[in-house]
Amino acid sequence: MPLLTVRAIDAHKPRGQPYKLTIDRGLQLRIAPDGARTVLVRYTVKGSDVERQYRLPQEYGEGPGQIKLAAACAEAGRIRALARDGIDWPAEDESRLRAEVAARQQAERDDGLTVEKALREYVEKKRRAKDGLPLKARTKADYLAMVEAGKVSKAGRKFADGELYAIAQRLLSKLTADDIRGVHATLLKQSERQAAYAMQVLRAVLRWHGLVVPGNPLGRDTAGRDRIVITSSAGNPSPIPPERLGAWWRASAIAPSRVAADYYRFQLLTGCRGGEIHGNKRHGYEPIKVGDVDCTGGKVILRDTKNRSDHKLLLSRQALEIAERYCTGRKPDEPLFAIVDARKTLAWINARAGTSVQGHGLRATFASIAEELVSGGALKRMLNHATGGDVTLGHYVGKSEAQLRSAWQTVADFIDAAAQHDAERAPVATKPDRAGSQNRRTSTVPGRVDAASPLSAAKRGGRNSRRSAAG
Repeated sequence: MPLLTVRAIDAHKPRGQPYKLTIDRGLQLRIAPDGARTVLVRYTVKGSDVERQYRLPQEYGEGPGQIKLAAACAEAGRIRALARDGIDWPAEDESRLRAEVAARQQAERDDGLTVEKALREYVEKKRRAKDGLPLKARTKADYLAMVEAGKVSKAGRKFADGELYAIAQRLLSKLTADDIRGVHATLLKQSERQAAYAMQVLRAVLRWHGLVVPGNPLGRDTAGRDRIVITSSAGNPSPIPPERLGAWWRASAIAPSRVAADYYRFQLLTGCRGGEIHGNKRHGYEPIKVGDVDCTGGKVILRDTKNRSDHKLLLSRQALEIAERYCTGRKPDEPLFAIVDARKTLAWINARAGTSVQGHGLRATFASIAEELVSGGALKRMLNHATGGDVTLGHYVGKSEAQLRSAWQTVADFIDAAAQHDAERAPVATKPDRAGSQNRRTSTVPGRVDAASPLSAAKRGGRNSRRSAAG
């Protein structure tokens, strides 16, 4: 039986300040100056010394939507009884209500959210965990192309649709495991690497949106036998063959377009990516400009590279000579190499040298040469590859500018030595025959670097330079 009756409670009128009445054990009534009457339940959960307070959702009263005295006492008794058993019902009820609201809001967001929209939102809002930076423009373009229809050329040729275009308009909430497997199976017929890349992107989008697909073949909790295995990409380097390096270097020195040839020579000497040198207007990447070259210090700073870090090029004498040539008498905001499309020049050089290297193959050539001559730690820094989980390189091995410059110089000297060796054995002064092959005099056996080649001398020079730098 309550401590106060309905009539006794009604006798209490609003005051200038809010006040409380105890109307039953653990049950209070708060009367506000505006007349609002709030019912408060006070309770202590078993195992805790803290007294808690819970406000009933309805106001006290006899009118519609209000809670009467008897109902208020019964509700307070139920809450306090659960508390004596160690159950904090108000807190649990609040958590349940919050979860329901969150689920309802998520359902509203998912309604109409297609795979395409989900991917576009991911591309725009995704930030890297380690530094908070957004995706690179090139990466964004690659991802968005996956949900776009293939374009049609002026000649009417239809290009292939994006890898995820088949499910682009599927509601994300309706996406099934069979949908994912179907896309993967179709892509596997075209390219294993293409299929793996598309699945990596789709997996990232699903995780970012927190979507749980029953039996998701890309999910961590799915049984191994039902999971799509995403294999790591295998590199396929295509460097200049060692026995043709000297011929390539000599041919590049007499190419018709001096600026295009020097662009490729600079790339081979530094190991840069082509886009880091000439930029990319489509994705907003700036080229190396005249003002970026420190001719006095012999270095260039590449800003915001592929791994989102700045990269310092410590130029060898040969690379600095090329850079100085294109800095002289030019404005700081001009591109170092004023080229539009240098591929014809590269084709000319390849035809003269009997090679077939492409732009990125020059970076592979640099790495292949350096791997024989300098330490792995130096090579990784020269190529600007992230140390990732390599604790030794990331936290213990330090390389000074002098050591890195010596490493770049060792590679450049090896290339010069290869050209000198080739000049002594096989002059590049012939014309391509009808089949495009070279009629040249040479005693070099394809695929073999003989004992007189510059490799042995360069290795000795590389060891000596490392000892000099260390000393």
